[in-house]
Amino acid sequence: MKQKLEHQVAAAVGAILVGLEMISLDEVQQRLPTHLKAANPTLKSITKAIVSAGWVGRPAGGGTVLYVPEDAEPIAPADHNGSDEGSVAADEIRLLLERAERMEEEKKGIADDIKDTWSEAKSRGYDAAALKSIMKLRGQKKDDVVAKQAIMDTYLRALGMMA
Repeated sequence: MKQKLEHQVAAAVGAILVGLEMISLDEVQQRLPTHLKAANPTLKSITKAIVSAGWVGRPAGGGTVLYVPEDAEPIAPADHNGSDEGSVAADEIRLLLERAERMEEEKKGIADDIKDTWSEAKSRGYDAAALKSIMKLRGQKKDDVVAKQAIMDTYLRALGMMA
């Protein structure tokens, strides 16, 4: 039986933390096994696994948070607007933004691939607009497609655009 992703992340994070004195969320994320990285676990689940292992986040300056065992000595004072509050959030926010930026880049790459696919269809003599319409229809229920087509036919006949 497959373990839930959360349990797999917890086990991997536990193994990563062995023998370390401190680590950042970025480092934990980078050290995850490839199959877990591919599953794209949330930062929340990684953070939860770190905390569940008895580690705590300590501000390390510049919005960075280092995770250390609960009984570890304090890290040098933080230098971010004079407040330690929200330092874990700052690190997580930065990571979330970086992740979203990576996904935006991936989305742009996928959009380029889709554009290339439609160009290929055109170069092979297909009508890309018609194919896009068909693709849209394939995502709908058959009954809905038939009903919409019947209404469209009725309107086209009324306008004298269809025999």
